[in-house]
Amino acid sequence: MPSAHDSAVNVRRRFAGGRAAGAVPTVLVLLAVVAVLYLVRDAAYRATTAGAVALPSVFGGLFEVVGQGGIVVLALLFAYAAWRARSRGLEHVAVAVTAAVTTVGAYVLSEVVKGMLREERPCRALTVHTLTACPAPNDWSWPSNHAVIAAALATAIVALSPVWWRLAAPLALAVGVSRVLVGAHYWHDVVAGLAVGVLVVWFGTWALAPVAHRLLERSVDAGPERWRRVLGQDELVPDAAERDSELPG
Repeated sequence: MPSAHDSAVNVRRRFAGGRAAGAVPTVLVLLAVVAVLYLVRDAAYRATTAGAVALPSVFGGLFEVVGQGGIVVLALLFAYAAWRARSRGLEHVAVAVTAAVTTVGAYVLSEVVKGMLREERPCRALTVHTLTACPAPNDWSWPSNHAVIAAALATAIVALSPVWWRLAAPLALAVGVSRVLVGAHYWHDVVAGLAVGVLVVWFGTWALAPVAHRLLERSVDAGPERWRRVLGQDELVPDAAERDSELPG
């Protein structure tokens, strides 16, 4: 009978090659960029918003669409990848479930940090003209929730289907950049948000997917046939009696 360790290794092999270290260089680079951008935050923000305002007015609406619509597209891509995981085995389903949970966790963490630090929005802290109206008071700046959610969803997509990074990563970056262009955030807000999204989802999924897999196995064994069909396991996973009959006496 496979040990818990063997089961964890097997599940992690389904998770973007099974290595949590894959996201380490990305996160380290993002954190270094955050530090640099914080030092020049006012100058970088003023230069960006001034350049954005100089563009034709239609770009204001375009950047807003990218910021909001990009997250919707990423969410739909993740939903498709998660549904597709049902046909690839319970290990993939476990990764999908854990990635979804950690994406929500990344957003909650972002909200908690924003409420604790209460960094003022640059469009209120500085005298600047921006493409869109400044968010309401008490809607804090660091980190960018849009960037956190976009990066979390992109990371969840890559965890399920690594080859999709060519689509997910640029889209998440576009969402983050759009938030600075419309004047809602400093650059370091966005880069920090991207780092939070990647960090929480990648390492959270790597750590928790084996646990989710064990819980899903038990639910498939004990649950009704309808539940097996929901998970796509009605034909792929034998019931408990069949597995027990295969164990050595």
